[in-house]
Amino acid sequence: MKLEKAPNCPHCGKELDKYDTPSFHFADGLGWCTDFLYVCFNDDCSLYVKGKKYLWEKYGQAASYRYMVYPDTGLEDTIVAVNPRHMEARLAALKNKSADENIEE
Repeated sequence: MKLEKAPNCPHCGKELDKYDTPSFHFADGLGWCTDFLYVCFNDDCSLYVKGKKYLWEKYGQAASYRYMVYPDTGLEDTIVAVNPRHMEARLAALKNKSADENIEE
């Protein structure tokens, strides 16, 4: 089921943001098979907060994960978050791209 608008995170209730996926090719096995993902960037989200605690206690890793949804299928999953800011560049790039497109219209 293709999503027409951003869903809300079931863990914190915030609306998900569009996250611009890296431009890997599908054939290399690294691609996301979509131009963007819906991702929860709320640093107070219970999934993110509990994930940080769990990964540190279980594996000694200072990382976490964020809730995400594939826009073309509605499939829910998690995406690794190495630190709170590591994905912001792609998020900002997508927001700037959307703003530029609105100006051109």
